[in-house]
Amino acid sequence: MSSGERDVRRDTDRGGRLEGKVVLVTGAAQGIGAACARRMASEGAHLWLNDLSPTLGDLVDALSEQGVRVRGEQGDASDVGFVNAWVERCVAEWGRIDVLYNNVGISRNGLIGELSDADWHDQQRLTLDTVFYATRAVLPHLVRGGGGSIVSMSSGAGIGGNYGLGGYAAAKAGVINLMETVAMEYGPQGVRANSVTPGPTATAPLLAYLEQLPGGMDAQVAGLDLQRLTRPEEVAEIVLWLASDESSSVTGTCIRSNIRAASHRPI
Repeated sequence: MSSGERDVRRDTDRGGRLEGKVVLVTGAAQGIGAACARRMASEGAHLWLNDLSPTLGDLVDALSEQGVRVRGEQGDASDVGFVNAWVERCVAEWGRIDVLYNNVGISRNGLIGELSDADWHDQQRLTLDTVFYATRAVLPHLVRGGGGSIVSMSSGAGIGGNYGLGGYAAAKAGVINLMETVAMEYGPQGVRANSVTPGPTATAPLLAYLEQLPGGMDAQVAGLDLQRLTRPEEVAEIVLWLASDESSSVTGTCIRSNIRAASHRPI
């Protein structure tokens, strides 16, 4: 078992920061999503997971073996019908929702003048629509339950643009703005909404991509604030904090970490 896949059973000396809370996670099968699911499970969360990949079942099985209350459904988070039904099934089985973590997103390389319609629409659909559909679906349940937390994955590209990834950058900027608007509209009902920009993160696809670029890994991380990639487990700690009551007064905020200065071309 790797450090990223360690036994997630809660350390009772620390206490469960999400003890008994029902947490929905999209894009949970691997990478950042899986790291966040494991970390929140370690703090006592009941997990209702989703991913398009069938490997989601491996994570669900592993967590179940460790005593975590968890369900997983394979499906397309950009399909509004699936998302609505997925949320309703959670409420029907577990009675409420406390936290939503939106993790789905994709990027396509290409200068703005060269992007195809398909590439543009796919990035908006999978990166921004997925956040909107899940957020809209859970809001009535969060309000009915007296409040809760929505955390959505954005990107440094959504703050300062991203050379060659303009469609992705536009979608991620939309994620930040959407969370700020939800915070404004639903804060009086106890709903908090925040976003996270983790910086380039050491997931398998990104590692493989960076090694193919000129200069390899060292050249690509040289301009980052920390001059290294962020680890998925580091992102999970930020998401956990925003999901928990420890950040009970934090809303409408984008937590920025380890991104390049605006004068550089970001990864």
